[in-house]
Amino acid sequence: MGTTDPSTNPTRPTGRPGTRVPSAPRLSLTQFVDLDTLQEIQDSFTAVTGLTAKIHDPDGKQVTVETDANQRRASDQVLEQLIAADGEDATGRFSAPIAVEGQVLGSISLEPKPADAGSPGRDELREAACALGVPTDKTDELVDAAEHFCGPNKAAGIQFLYVLANSIARLCFDEYHARQRVQELSALYEVSKALSAERDLQQVLDTATHAVAEVMKAKAVAIRLTKRDDPNKLEPRAIYNLSQAYLDTGAINFDDSEMLREAMSGKPVYIQDMATDPRVVFPGDAKAEGLASMFCLGIMHQGKGIGTIHLFSGEQRSFSPFEVRLVTAIAQMLGTAIQNARLDTQRTKSRRVLRQLHLAANVQRRMLPGEMPRLPPFDLAARYVPSFELGGDFYDVIDLDGHIGIAIGDVVGKGIAASLLMASVRASLRAYAQDVYDLDEIISRVNNALSRDTLDNEFATLWYGVFDPDTLRLTYCNAGHDPPMLLRDGQIHTLDTGGMIVGVQQDTEYEKGLFDMAHGDTLLLYTDGLVDSFNDAGEKFGRKRIEEALVESADKSASDTINHILWQVRRFTGPKQGVDDTTLVVVKVDG
Repeated sequence: MGTTDPSTNPTRPTGRPGTRVPSAPRLSLTQFVDLDTLQEIQDSFTAVTGLTAKIHDPDGKQVTVETDANQRRASDQVLEQLIAADGEDATGRFSAPIAVEGQVLGSISLEPKPADAGSPGRDELREAACALGVPTDKTDELVDAAEHFCGPNKAAGIQFLYVLANSIARLCFDEYHARQRVQELSALYEVSKALSAERDLQQVLDTATHAVAEVMKAKAVAIRLTKRDDPNKLEPRAIYNLSQAYLDTGAINFDDSEMLREAMSGKPVYIQDMATDPRVVFPGDAKAEGLASMFCLGIMHQGKGIGTIHLFSGEQRSFSPFEVRLVTAIAQMLGTAIQNARLDTQRTKSRRVLRQLHLAANVQRRMLPGEMPRLPPFDLAARYVPSFELGGDFYDVIDLDGHIGIAIGDVVGKGIAASLLMASVRASLRAYAQDVYDLDEIISRVNNALSRDTLDNEFATLWYGVFDPDTLRLTYCNAGHDPPMLLRDGQIHTLDTGGMIVGVQQDTEYEKGLFDMAHGDTLLLYTDGLVDSFNDAGEKFGRKRIEEALVESADKSASDTINHILWQVRRFTGPKQGVDDTTLVVVKVDG
């Protein structure tokens, strides 16, 4: 027993075993030709030929009804009475036009019978009449009657003629629109290919004007876009085959132009004669450029007008519905391309700025001590938690020939400006700390230097202290900074002696404070980002919780103390990121 090749058996499904291959949708005649037209074709054919005709579906079921001969004959008699008065020309010819969208493509006609042309079979009818004994004077009358009833049905032929003309027109109509679709898709493909190859906005606009002019066979094309600083104004951004003087006409407030106002709302605007139409903004320039007609359409993106595209012709020209649809599709495509180009430009700029921010952040990180020095009996630790790439917080450790200076500061603001100001404060502090003995004088000089170079809204808070490892004495000055907390025997002491913030007023006087530390003391320096950490309920972490966390870590190392405080902050705020930088420095005296 032989086998069957599945590829040669169209009824056998292919694919994996147990799967059902979907079949193509079943087509039917009535999906392409309406039933009334099919009925008219059947009835006309039957009337003309005298033969019975029927039309069936793919399953053999008749889709038309039986032709009613009597009704058809009555209809033909009425039509015959109307033919002479309405349809035939002087020669007896009857024509049915073949038209598509109002344009006559041709016609199909019934030609009149020549006067000397005898009807086929007329002589045979005479012979038959003689053989039957019909009188000679009655023979011609009998032959005429037989020819009238048995000869060609002119009325049915004319109806069939119209059916044929309509069928041909339908075929032409479908072919016409198919060609339009092909042209439209080809044009859109060419334009989209040209636009997709560009990323720079100006190149996109220049490419679009050239492509549209070529596709639409336009004399010139211009594109106007809304201004970034004034979205109510349209400025020329790209032109094709127009002089630079046209591009230099400048921006137009589209609220003052009926034409541009309509176009920006998404309505196509057609102007047949630019020289006389009052809607034209620059009729003199149009005349100088040799422009006659114009078609204007808004460039839309997400339902909002972002510009206009103008097509110009050198002679008065009308635009067909097909051309209007084509330009509309191109304008929509252009709107997306423009927005993509703008976004691409913004991304490029953002990447450049981000790279600069990364470089600046690396520089800022390098300004902070890489690791805290070992200076028994002091145990030192620090942590910087930025909220942005760049910030205004800083801390520093300065070696002072056996003593150690520790500073913490917070510059107003965030970002690049704050980081530059922070670097300036740090540099001034380091410069004066090496040469000046008194801490109040050091802070005063930092304040004067900063006040000279900053604006009124640019300032910083600063705390600076010097630790003596032999005597455990701390000398410090607080310039408007959050007072550090010193934990001793479960009690919190604050170190707030000093003066106002630096960078506001020159020649400000500051005081220095003294505090003798003891073994087991813990000193916490911090910036306001720690205090101002908020939870989802809008509550602030606050000083009270800082004090509790500090007490809880009394027996921990400096590094573990910082970890414990930050963990308490995280438990309080949850995953929510802080809105300000947070800096902590802990100094513990070994017990």
